[in-house]
Amino acid sequence: HLFKLDIEGGFIKLSTPSGRLELEFYRAKYHEKFREWKIGQAWLVKNSKGSFINIVFSEEVEVREPKAFVGVDLNENNVTLSLPEGDFIQIITHEREIRTGYFLKRRRIQKKLKTGKKRKELLEKYGERERNRLNDLYHKLANKIVELAERYGGIALEDLTEIRNTIRYSAEMNGRLHRWSFRKLQSIIEYKAKLKGVSVVFVDPAYSSSLCPICGGKLSPNGHRVLKCECGFEADRDVVGSWNIRLRGLKMWGVSVPPESQPMKTGGWKPTRYEINTLHTLYG
Repeated sequence: HLFKLDIEGGFIKLSTPSGRLELEFYRAKYHEKFREWKIGQAWLVKNSKGSFINIVFSEEVEVREPKAFVGVDLNENNVTLSLPEGDFIQIITHEREIRTGYFLKRRRIQKKLKTGKKRKELLEKYGERERNRLNDLYHKLANKIVELAERYGGIALEDLTEIRNTIRYSAEMNGRLHRWSFRKLQSIIEYKAKLKGVSVVFVDPAYSSSLCPICGGKLSPNGHRVLKCECGFEADRDVVGSWNIRLRGLKMWGVSVPPESQPMKTGGWKPTRYEINTLHTLYG
């Protein structure tokens, strides 16, 4: 249900079709940052934990002109970043293992308990645990990506809205893709970036991991996860993906990129790899 809402002092005042309600509001430390924000719509939500009011806050921000872009290649188990200086960072997320673990746990419950309240409670419990764990992961990832991109002013992401309709692999792969909330992660990255004034562009994902970022030629496999080109370029496939995404972000902004621009040096590029927790220990 939608309500007209005002917040005055420590109270939330709701105007509903049946009258006016006044509820005491306990503001946590997290809510302080919204004190000066504009209040939007509110929803009254009821679940097994009780009744809650979800409030939309908004703030006007100025998104600045980007000097360069960080290319972000999202994968099931890692996120690879291409930085303008030619460095690459790969954050190992273990998202696939997290999702698969909870999927198998729920399937065991479904096989053991066919019906009943206990079955429903267990499925809800583990479903909520999975959502909370992934939400925490997504916010940590988004914070780090935006932090790294602030100095450049731009983030380039793949437009993956049609990926589930266009890719046809095995039933197992399709199931994994349907469980992967890449769009949610992209949305979190996008809104956190805009709050910091960082521009976000979505680029065409076609062939981002199969074309040479130096000459535009077709890449071929050269061992485990390594791709090579006739021009001499050779790199990890996730490096290739994030590099091409960054170049496409620049091209959308009207910047000349390979192969139209001056050729870059060729050679082997490997990303610096970090576990998500290790990255936050190193970078704060």
